[in-house]
Amino acid sequence: MDNVMKCLRCGGKNVRPSEVQSTGKIYSRPRQAKLSAVLLTGALVSGLTCLDCGHVELLVDAAKARSMIRTA
Repeated sequence: MDNVMKCLRCGGKNVRPSEVQSTGKIYSRPRQAKLSAVLLTGALVSGLTCLDCGHVELLVDAAKARSMIRTA
C-alpha cells in the first residue's frame, strides 16, 4: 500500500512532518471546551509542510479534542 502523503494545495508528494513553533505551546480548543480542559488535557498542534509550495497543514489529536468537549 502506498503511504505517501500528498499536499492538499498543490498535490506534491514532498510533504514532511513539522512542528508549529511559538514562545509557548500552541493548542487547539473546541469552542465548547472550557479553558481548564485545555490546560489539563490540551490537544497539541502538529503540522505537515509541503516543501514544494510551502503549504502548512495543522493537525490535532481528534480523540483529545473530543474528550475536551465531553468534559466541558
